[in-house]
Amino acid sequence: MNLRNYRQATIHATKWLLSQQTEDGAMKPVEHGVATFHKVPLAIGIMGQVDRAARLCAWIEENSLDEEGDFAEFFPRAGLHQHFYSWANSWLICGAQRLGQFEISVPALDFLVSLQHPVAGGFLTAGPAAGVNDNQDALSTATAGLACLYGGQIAAAEAAGDFLLWLGDNQPGGAAARLYYVACDGDSIVTEFEEDEAEYFVVQVGKKDQWYHVLGLVAGFLALLHQATGQDQYLEGTHRYLQFVESCASDRYVSEKSAFWGWAAAIAYQATGNANYQRIAQEVAEGLLANQLPNGSWLKGCMGEDITADVVDATAEGIIVLTQILQSLSVGE
Repeated sequence: MNLRNYRQATIHATKWLLSQQTEDGAMKPVEHGVATFHKVPLAIGIMGQVDRAARLCAWIEENSLDEEGDFAEFFPRAGLHQHFYSWANSWLICGAQRLGQFEISVPALDFLVSLQHPVAGGFLTAGPAAGVNDNQDALSTATAGLACLYGGQIAAAEAAGDFLLWLGDNQPGGAAARLYYVACDGDSIVTEFEEDEAEYFVVQVGKKDQWYHVLGLVAGFLALLHQATGQDQYLEGTHRYLQFVESCASDRYVSEKSAFWGWAAAIAYQATGNANYQRIAQEVAEGLLANQLPNGSWLKGCMGEDITADVVDATAEGIIVLTQILQSLSVGE
């Protein structure tokens, strides 16, 4: 393990990311809207580029943030960003809150918590278009729960965590071979869907190119929720979700969808000192380094869709994940 290599990778990535910022603070390609910039404030903020992050936040406030606290004033969302509506909102809240850009994070968090199911605690997949009987999913809930933690909305974060624990504990037939991560009607896990849409609903053992990031984000959020509340059930949930991904296919360390599994393992290692979590975080980090391009960027992140915005998004994601791994593994040295 060479932590210096991880640090150098984040610096190299940051230099490339900053080269994509325009004079007015936007990120290229501007025409892809939130798909391009949603993780960037957090990524460049944690790398100390607060002036560049502030310029981007000023541009976002003027061009994307609307009166309701949603990021809907610019180009419309498409693809995965339309399907998982709150994903981009959640990352933008985390970044703005960390930077002290409260003119963005406060109204945006108020809007985000309006998308939480009032009883079950999960976040509605389709965003403001959804009704209370529509789908809630683990990906939306984990990232929104993370945003709630950043914003100090602990009750909302706990409700999200409780939904994720319920989801893991109530898998049809147990969770040995597959883990479904969508519920509807408040308390019914979705198990029937079109085969070509399976990745939106389930992670399956033995099948490559799975959405490992979904369960990674769940595990990491639950570990951070344990830090915030001291409640052991959330750390126990972290263990269960991490162990399920550990039983998946061999590409779980090197897939473009692996990064947040390593992020979660790093957080869990910092919390527990478990050597297996240290190993997972290290292997995922080595996979990220192996896939980093010579210019410092990564081609596609966990929610990539083969559009030019993917490179900016993937590079911001790589910085966020490697910085967490670097921080957590440094504590254990």
